[in-house]
Amino acid sequence: MKYVLIIIGIILSIMGFVQGYRYIFDFNALTMYGKGFVTGTIILLILGVALIIAGFFIRKKR
Repeated sequence: MKYVLIIIGIILSIMGFVQGYRYIFDFNALTMYGKGFVTGTIILLILGVALIIAGFFIRKKR
């Protein structure tokens, strides 16, 4: 379970970064649709990082 969380977190983080890195600095110039897209990718990135952190803190049950 630990490694699954880390792998899913890495995938989500990469997806969020790749989709949103072009638009983060032009946030004010975007339309409402574009702002929603960037906000969604930021949430995706934060969720991925949270899963990675959770994966490192989960201990194996014996």
